[in-house]
Amino acid sequence: MEIKIHSITVDQQTLTPTLTIGVNIDFYYELEAPISITGRLLSDNKVVSYLNEYQMNSDTKFGLKYLSKLEREKIYQKKNSSYSYYAQLTAQLTPTALEHIERTREKKQDKSVYFNFDFIVKHLDIPSIPQEQYTDDLVRLNINRAYKDFIIKQSDWVKNYSPLLGIGNFLLLELSIPDKQQVNEVWTELYDRLSLRVTEMNEAIRVGDWQKAVDRGRQFNDNLKLSKGKADGHQKFREEMKKLFEKERHSSDGIQKFFDGIRNFFDYNSKFIHDKDQDGNLNPILTPTREDAYFIYALSIGLLNLIGKKLTND
Repeated sequence: MEIKIHSITVDQQTLTPTLTIGVNIDFYYELEAPISITGRLLSDNKVVSYLNEYQMNSDTKFGLKYLSKLEREKIYQKKNSSYSYYAQLTAQLTPTALEHIERTREKKQDKSVYFNFDFIVKHLDIPSIPQEQYTDDLVRLNINRAYKDFIIKQSDWVKNYSPLLGIGNFLLLELSIPDKQQVNEVWTELYDRLSLRVTEMNEAIRVGDWQKAVDRGRQFNDNLKLSKGKADGHQKFREEMKKLFEKERHSSDGIQKFFDGIRNFFDYNSKFIHDKDQDGNLNPILTPTREDAYFIYALSIGLLNLIGKKLTND
């Protein structure tokens, strides 16, 4: 029994990004009968999905016959005596899996996607006409493992896979969490508070509480607005943050615009909470939407990641 990968396509009818893998299982009719094929899909030695079989063809039946050893040998020796069973497997890809595939692809010189398949195949066979009623097997269940590789060229991946899998429509960030032993206690306290607010935003979004998500986003930015005022706390963090940017050769104007952006972001969040604007005029009553919550959450995650990275490099 031999496995050949026939094709890999994107299933466009699923809500979750899914690959359809077509495989041919070559076997000897009347001597063998395939039962199932499953397995794992790997990229760069990491499992990115588990394979599940489904069959779209018409009903199929395979039979087994008791044959002597000589009769079996004759079938094995005949050319073109094997049959082919076509199976279709599905591999669902999470955003994390897709991100891993993309990162791995970018490391390759040719930018192609290299997949490794670890198949588990089950099939039945009859060894030969039993000679001893109680000692010889009538039917055997065989469970075999097979490894196959498949390469998708860069041009093919970019044209026929990336758009259909939604690559580029989402962003995953690995948060750069600073080692508390490498940064001073002041930064540790602030980073922990920022992390808490982001966690609370995430929990609020999960239950659909958009107002709470926006409120926690405002608290997040309140800890970062670092105004030029006389408040010692703000001033201390502002100077420390400025040093981190200067170490990476950012200009004074660029650093100021960063602080201004955080302040403007804070003011944007505040419009969902304050009845009056900074001039004392009544604000319209706003109800945060899903998109508002996600927008504020995404920016907060980006800021937290940027600060964590700079603290890690410090």
